[in-house]
Amino acid sequence: MNLKLPWLPIAFSVLLVACTAENKTDVPAPPETAAAPDMHNSQNALDWAGDYRGVLACADCPGTKTRLMLANDGSFTLESQALKQGAQALSVNGRFTWQPDGNTIVLDGDGAGQRFSVGEGRLILLNPDGSRPGPDATDRTLQKVTADQSASDAVTAAFLQDHRWLLASASTGANQRIDALFPKDRPFEFHFDGATIADNRGCNGMRGGLQINAEGQFVAGRMMSTMMACEPALMAADKALSALLAQPLRIMLVQGTQPTLILLSPGNDVLMLKGQKTPEALYGPPTRIFLEVAAQTVACANPPSGQTQCLQVREITFDEKGLRAGSPGEWAPFTDGIEGYQHSPGVRNVLRVNRYQSGGAAPVYVLDLVVESASEPK
Repeated sequence: MNLKLPWLPIAFSVLLVACTAENKTDVPAPPETAAAPDMHNSQNALDWAGDYRGVLACADCPGTKTRLMLANDGSFTLESQALKQGAQALSVNGRFTWQPDGNTIVLDGDGAGQRFSVGEGRLILLNPDGSRPGPDATDRTLQKVTADQSASDAVTAAFLQDHRWLLASASTGANQRIDALFPKDRPFEFHFDGATIADNRGCNGMRGGLQINAEGQFVAGRMMSTMMACEPALMAADKALSALLAQPLRIMLVQGTQPTLILLSPGNDVLMLKGQKTPEALYGPPTRIFLEVAAQTVACANPPSGQTQCLQVREITFDEKGLRAGSPGEWAPFTDGIEGYQHSPGVRNVLRVNRYQSGGAAPVYVLDLVVESASEPK
């Protein structure tokens, strides 16, 4: 007799599950390992001992030239001098203590309890309540300098030449801003080339001799300039700058990642300039070319981000007598931009331009001189 037992597969399956459950051994999960706390801070992870310099904010003057030297034994030397005529240089010694966070130091005694946040190669002066200043804290920052950044005349001259200097602030002895030097928010930019100083941001490019006298003063010779007629504000700025440079100016140079050059006049006027590496220092020697810039811009063929209008330029050549030679190149949109050049619609210019090439990167164009300028009707 053939009996059908449909329950057997079901029972067999139940037995298998039961046996498996009986033979299973619970293995405890490994205990979770807590992540080790990060114990690194400025005190134990940075080479913080050294010489820090900068220009800190001042309540009644353009700034205070400051030097703070920190030693591994916890001692400090603080040197400071307000940027105004007759201000005495001050120097105090004391000890500093690290705060529990390991990122902040406090100067004791004659350091007046000043608090500094210690970072990689810099100190930031904190607010009296210990909070950090805003993101633009250049007037609260001291940069670490190396031992070979001395202030000898030769080193100073070389350092000046390797940077271009943008006028950041200018004030009178009464701490009033010299507005004439900032027409249309177009600050002057200075270049030092051996024994000369040049500016090409005003109405007329200016150039003159330069020397540092026995008193360590900056003395500029008679400034030569182009003779273009510009709007009154720009011409007034040129006149004000020429008057300042006609005086012997005391030099204060603060080196670092954001170097500062301070020029102090006998009448207590203070010029503060911020330095940036020159293209020569970054890329090497340039190729000099002449570009004619059309009076009107044109639509960009492949516009950079946010740019719809481009300069229209063509390359031209001059012979050894300074006369145009050959035929100019074809007009073409120019998307690269020319550092130091600001185009005025309706004005055609011939520019002497330095072109820098670094490896496979796009060339960098920097204005050297405006050779010709003429207004043209639209």
